[in-house]
Amino acid sequence: MTVLELMIVLAIIGAASVLVRSGFRLLTRADLVEGSTELSALFKRASSLAVEMGGMYRVTMDVDKGTFVVEQCKGAATIQLNEKIRPDEEAKKRALEKGKNQLLGMPADALQIGDPEEATKRATALAGHHINDRACIPATDGLTGDAEGKGWSRKLRDDKGVKFKEIWVQHRDDSVTKGEVAVYFFPNGTSEKAVIEVTDGSDVFSVLVYGLTGRVELKDGALADVNDHMMRNAINEKDAKRDDVKGALTPQ
Repeated sequence: MTVLELMIVLAIIGAASVLVRSGFRLLTRADLVEGSTELSALFKRASSLAVEMGGMYRVTMDVDKGTFVVEQCKGAATIQLNEKIRPDEEAKKRALEKGKNQLLGMPADALQIGDPEEATKRATALAGHHINDRACIPATDGLTGDAEGKGWSRKLRDDKGVKFKEIWVQHRDDSVTKGEVAVYFFPNGTSEKAVIEVTDGSDVFSVLVYGLTGRVELKDGALADVNDHMMRNAINEKDAKRDDVKGALTPQ
């Protein structure tokens, strides 16, 4: 083989490799686009449900499992800074025992108010540990929010390498890269600000949630500066510090 022939063969092999790699990336990116679009659509539906149903809804994401679900919340509307997604059952038990001990010197019927659940609340309140102020469960009404009837619980294509990369929400001090985290939507059309990054290991899509309007936006790529979104106020100016959680997240 001449040098020219060898160069032609190498060029053909190189071009074929590029085509194969590009085709593979198109396939894997398609899974990323599909997952990000579905996540964005579910966020939009949760925002609409909060207004339509006149209640508080949230989208809860499990970073480790790659799942996300719309949940309906009953009870307190104020979101506490760094609050847990699920109640601490052991802390409830300890608080209940502490509350009952504080009532030992009171009349025997102090907690007999006819409602066992309310009695438990009062006992734990005495211990300074309020429970069941808000309970969130998967939405169960008949509105699935999609034409295919998939329901409220979804999962990213982790078998294709699609997963949550990093999540920022207004009521958390730090970003979330493991465990569960939720974004809340309120009946007055507002929500907490959030940025959710989804990746397939190469590319990234970002879902942005706007606080004042509850609007949801899907962007191709990661934000250059997440704080540019998280600290942007209602008149589109950047705050020196993050909004007060209680004031910003409590519906008026």
